[in-house]
Amino acid sequence: MASILRRITAEDRREAADALDDLKATLAYAGTQLPSPGIDWQCASVTGIVLIDLGAAPTSVILQIVDLLRLGVRAQRVRAEQQPWHPELGSAVTLNRAGGTPLPAKVVGTSDKVITVRLDSWVIT
Repeated sequence: MASILRRITAEDRREAADALDDLKATLAYAGTQLPSPGIDWQCASVTGIVLIDLGAAPTSVILQIVDLLRLGVRAQRVRAEQQPWHPELGSAVTLNRAGGTPLPAKVVGTSDKVITVRLDSWVIT
């Protein structure tokens, strides 16, 4: 049974080892490290689930990692805010005329500077 499970989880075990190596390298690049990370090979051979054990770490290391995560999240938010928003082609949008009258429309084209819509119906008042 163990050898069948070992074959089935081979890719998962490789992926876990790569993920752990990436984590260690990233933390080292940021100037910190976890003292005892590892892969729980025993659990994988019994349950088929590969677990990465991050180990016990002093508060100072955890705070460094939290700081890194916060910086990464902030950078992602800033990047997302800088990306222009465009509705998806084919999506329904509502335009508002002066006075607030809604005009249902469908997006038929988008570019960096122009969004083209087709009005579903309109009434001049």
